[in-house]
Amino acid sequence: MPSEYGPRREGNNPGGIPMNGITDERQRLLPHGNGNDIMGNRQQIMGTSTTEYGAAVTLASKSQPNGMVNMASRGTMLTKSYSVHANGSASYLTPLQLGRHELYEMVPFTAVFGMQQKERNISRAFASYAADLDSMEADQLSFSQNNKRMSEAELNSRRSYTSLLLLDEFEMDAVLVTTPLIIAIFVAGISQFLVGYNTSVMNSPSSVVFQGHNTFQWSVAVSAFAVGGPFGAIMAGSLVDTRGRRGALTINTYTFLGGGILQTFATNMLFITIARFIIGFASGFSSVLVPIFLGELAPPTLRGTLGTLTQFCLVTGIFVSDLLAFPLATESSWRILFSVTIILSVAQIACFPFLIESPRWLLHRDKKSRRARLIIKKLRGLRHDHEIETEVNHFISASHAQSCGDAEERTNSGGAFVAMINDDRMWKLLVCSLILQMAQQLCGINAVFYYSTMFFDGLIENPLIGTAIVGGVNVAATYVALFLMESSNRRTLILWSAGGMLVSCIGLVVCLLGYFDKMASLFFVVTFVSFFEIGLGPIPWLIVAEMFEAKYVATASESVFRLRVAKI
Repeated sequence: MPSEYGPRREGNNPGGIPMNGITDERQRLLPHGNGNDIMGNRQQIMGTSTTEYGAAVTLASKSQPNGMVNMASRGTMLTKSYSVHANGSASYLTPLQLGRHELYEMVPFTAVFGMQQKERNISRAFASYAADLDSMEADQLSFSQNNKRMSEAELNSRRSYTSLLLLDEFEMDAVLVTTPLIIAIFVAGISQFLVGYNTSVMNSPSSVVFQGHNTFQWSVAVSAFAVGGPFGAIMAGSLVDTRGRRGALTINTYTFLGGGILQTFATNMLFITIARFIIGFASGFSSVLVPIFLGELAPPTLRGTLGTLTQFCLVTGIFVSDLLAFPLATESSWRILFSVTIILSVAQIACFPFLIESPRWLLHRDKKSRRARLIIKKLRGLRHDHEIETEVNHFISASHAQSCGDAEERTNSGGAFVAMINDDRMWKLLVCSLILQMAQQLCGINAVFYYSTMFFDGLIENPLIGTAIVGGVNVAATYVALFLMESSNRRTLILWSAGGMLVSCIGLVVCLLGYFDKMASLFFVVTFVSFFEIGLGPIPWLIVAEMFEAKYVATASESVFRLRVAKI
């Protein structure tokens, strides 16, 4: 009989194992069949058949430290395959499923730029851990059947083989992208592109939009974007919980659309200013929503990659606005430059019928949600009921592990914040994160992206060229930063970034005083942006995901956004 959310394969749930993740001792002690070691080949490690799946369900005593006690010394001969969690508790999961379970619990449900290294480190650690368990089990099985221990060379060979197989499967998890995930990435990526685009779109047409305005009027219009951002970030914390991730993204898109329409068809600077505030609100909203939405859809091994992708969408948006300024920053075409926000918002709306909700949010509201299971089936490309239920258990268990008391699933939970500051380790990290955010926001980088064209006017022949060069270097430096963060520690990058920006500022001042050629000022602006992107740009965001426990990441991230209100 077909199930609620897909065809049921006969015998895909051997031994009557309940698929809700709650098993008692009798249910874990399933017969092993012919006693063969299930870890001996690739198919058995993956648990792809009925016999193999049943053989992987075993018992390891919780009293054993990390499941690594030498059972021979206790006179216990296990002829059954077994797996245990890192905390020593018994599990019915296969080694691969257990590895994904641990990754779900340890990697936060957020897509953060540069988090790939953390994901790889966790994957390697678990692969090594699982390989140790497997070699120990193989040794015990060999002794129970043949009264003979495996040699050290055999154990090392088996350990290496198992570890490589698990790592290979984790890598497959990172490259398997389904159509629903692609659509979600596309829609969320456009939102981040619009954040970058509208950050810089006012940079170039300052002299052609409603000619006759004064500097104060233009400055207010430009800064309205930054004023609206923090309020959007705060509002997002509530709406993503009450309306769902998809519902919040819908609201965000229509906010972008409304602001874009008002800005494109504005009749004076007042309407431009109001439109900039609305678009800034949507941009702040998007900056909170997109990492959560993609982080809850993507498997743990893909979250850092998607965080990096959205960061590239943002800096690419800045660069594209600089390039479009060449043909469109004119008296007759500046409205077309602003209409890009409308066009892309409409493209997002066209994708809404195919956009899925976060299964994590649905499971929080109802752990038996049929809709969540259907989404997980499509999202992960699963076929069988037990695979879907195993994935559901990963979501539920990880949500519980990353919650703070009764604050589970609430991104704006005051209880989670109180729990964080009451933790002696966490509040110090929070202070460090807030200081880094202050340094990022007050270092002067926003002036470059908001006013570089006005700054270069009179210094170089065509200020638009200077602005485009800065935007291109910004994209390239973001790419370089990705590699630097793989090989260098965060403290070193922050120090080099701050030091390089300081030297660039000194050089720029010297140029403006006339000691060097004015063209050299372009060089120092470029180096200023480059040093920003390798340190103070990405690391204040990445450090939250790396330093905080997974359950505090969402709360710490929102605390950082609230700092922006204080800055304004």
